[in-house]
Amino acid sequence: MKNLLILLTATILVLGAATAVAEEDPREAEREALRAILADVEKALNTGDYALMKKHLGANVVITYYNGEVTRSPAEMEAYFRRMTEGNNAPVAEFRTTAKVSAPADFYGDDTAVAWGTTQEHYKLTSGMEFDLNGLWTVTLYRSGGEWKIVALHFSTNLFENPLLDNAQDFAWMVGIIAFLSGMIICMLVGRVVRARA
Repeated sequence: MKNLLILLTATILVLGAATAVAEEDPREAEREALRAILADVEKALNTGDYALMKKHLGANVVITYYNGEVTRSPAEMEAYFRRMTEGNNAPVAEFRTTAKVSAPADFYGDDTAVAWGTTQEHYKLTSGMEFDLNGLWTVTLYRSGGEWKIVALHFSTNLFENPLLDNAQDFAWMVGIIAFLSGMIICMLVGRVVRARA
């Protein structure tokens, strides 16, 4: 009986080890490198450390932003964010983002990877408006000289469900109500003037 228990224990250990080897991800080191890049990009956007972000960007990186603008180099990326967040005419006063990966990256050959995920973002505009935005992102990376570089990055959000659209709809309702009430008041005043003259 004792020998049988020893045999069963040994079998379980061997099977467990074999399963662990079978489930080991051959791309784990690369995935870890990509996660480190994501962490740096998130930190760079939250702190305005564009040098940190630029070190992960390819020379001809294409980035598409929420407002439909597109930049095509690290220098253009930095200029875009500075224009949006700095100076008297900047529309954004404060900004913070938290990014998450939705699934393991897909690899195409040894040197190309595509990753995607979500963001939770908070904005405070210079107009005083504040809102939270649930965003989406997709990134393509290419490995050159042993280093992964972002060559394309796309930000998007739900066109039909987002706080800016909600605010616009609320504003439209307010304008409609004010116009209706103004019309009623004008009709009442005109009616009084006509009756007084009669």
